[in-house]
Amino acid sequence: MNEPMDHMTNITNHTWTDWDNGPTLHTRFIFVGAWILIAVAGIIGNSLVIFVAIRFEKLSNVTNCFIVNLAITDIVFLAFCMPLLVVQYTLDRWYFNQTFCKLLNFISFVSVLVTVLTLVVMTIDRYIYVAHPFENIRWRKPKTVFLISCFIWILSCAFASPFYYHYGVTDDDYRQCVLLTDENLQKHFPIYTVTLYYFIPLIIILICYARLLYFVYSKENKSTAKTTSNVVKWSKKRRTVTKMVAIVTLVFSLCWLPITLCIISAYVFEHKTAFLYYFKIIANSFAYLNSAVNPIIYAFLNRSFRNNCGSILKKPPISFCSRRSYQHPHDTNRHQLDNYFSNEVKNIVIVNQIQPAKPDDLDDEFSEGENELAAKNDSLIQIQTAIKQYELMPNGVTPVGNRSVGTDL
Repeated sequence: MNEPMDHMTNITNHTWTDWDNGPTLHTRFIFVGAWILIAVAGIIGNSLVIFVAIRFEKLSNVTNCFIVNLAITDIVFLAFCMPLLVVQYTLDRWYFNQTFCKLLNFISFVSVLVTVLTLVVMTIDRYIYVAHPFENIRWRKPKTVFLISCFIWILSCAFASPFYYHYGVTDDDYRQCVLLTDENLQKHFPIYTVTLYYFIPLIIILICYARLLYFVYSKENKSTAKTTSNVVKWSKKRRTVTKMVAIVTLVFSLCWLPITLCIISAYVFEHKTAFLYYFKIIANSFAYLNSAVNPIIYAFLNRSFRNNCGSILKKPPISFCSRRSYQHPHDTNRHQLDNYFSNEVKNIVIVNQIQPAKPDDLDDEFSEGENELAAKNDSLIQIQTAIKQYELMPNGVTPVGNRSVGTDL
């Protein structure tokens, strides 16, 4: 089957009838069902990542900004490309116009380039942050990350432009979205794609992690036994972030390795067998799956992300922006006041545990000790204020409205 849209895997002009055995209808429904599940799960998961980052983390650190960029990329591919891929694979022909054909292949390649280039930048950032922590303070800001992300998108669009100009729909009755160019370009197109999105970025990433590991182990061997608890905790958080970036990169390389092998094999071998066909479809599925697994990785490694997701799923966000007022209802008792006071103290403690008074688990480790002390002092002051209000309230008074505790849950 000719699958030009399968996330830049179209490197020949063969349809599935050119293979020794085409897919059965049952096989198609299995893969289509799997792709739909991947798309739905990926869109929900990545949307949750963006919502949590914006609402709770406020995009206040570099790592979260890069994570949001990855999530946006995955949503763009899953929301726009996956429906077209499902229709193409199910009906085995192209039912849309030529513009959609061009956009599909263009956006597919842009999405994978943005993903891998963002991973490259995150890896370089991790190396500089760990090996040279005082040399990157000036540029390591959300505004700078935004500019870097914009540059990544522009660069990816430039490299993906051949996919827009050279793809089109065939004029025959068996309409297909294929690479419409001379035979020489078709022959070298696979080398261009795999080199650009796989080999060059992964070589850079491997070099950065090799230097990072060398630096970490050399520092550990030279370090003394005199380490404070704050230093140990800061080092642990730093390793957690580095491990998360490494796992995301490793998952990307593993998910895209099968389709890379398919592209190379199609470049080397001309004969299409049923085994190669099904291997290609499975390889495409792994490539699509990569767009849905990142939220799972964040949830597994990032405690702050898990807590914030749990608070969203358990109850709707509650605003604590306006000050509480008090009124005398007809039906109240001291037991209600006791419950209210208990909940108020819990809210104060929870807010100061979750919100940006304490740096998130991914970044800003240098200021952690000072922020934790300030958060504890704020909590103590707020609890003392609540106690005074509670003691001054008569038995027949019930607090209503909202009291400001500094942020939203």
